[in-house]
Amino acid sequence: MRLVRGLALPLGVGIVVGAALTAVGMQREFAWGWAVMGVAITVALRMVLPDDPRADAPEHFAEPDYVGSDVSRLAWAINIRTDTVNEAVTRRVRATLRRRLLRHGVDVDDERQADAVDRLLGDGLWARLTGRRTRVDDLRDAIAAAERLATTRTQDSTKETS
Repeated sequence: MRLVRGLALPLGVGIVVGAALTAVGMQREFAWGWAVMGVAITVALRMVLPDDPRADAPEHFAEPDYVGSDVSRLAWAINIRTDTVNEAVTRRVRATLRRRLLRHGVDVDDERQADAVDRLLGDGLWARLTGRRTRVDDLRDAIAAAERLATTRTQDSTKETS
């Protein structure tokens, strides 16, 4: 297979040269003689000699297919037409809110702290995020709440250091 691939270009050059010279009106024997000469020159130019730097160079591997970033995958998970958000986005937002609420000492899994969760996030936001369909407006509210929780935490830490 490697030999066939190696001879494909020289044979192609020979056929093109022979056909072109025959078409221009050169005698058939001379035209195909030049075609053989073209094949020989092409083979000689493509040869890899032992002292050639290409002899032991690693092969060029094809680049892997582009998969996309997390941001682009999450962006495609928001469906504006149906006004819903995919579970992948909702899961990430819930994880961020869970971490930020834990920094404030509130555990969303503890039912006794449901009032504190609603007070910090907004009325019923956590229930909407854990429900069957999360809407784009719920996602906006959740991101705003996460930013609000982050800023109040940094303001609290700056008051403690003063």
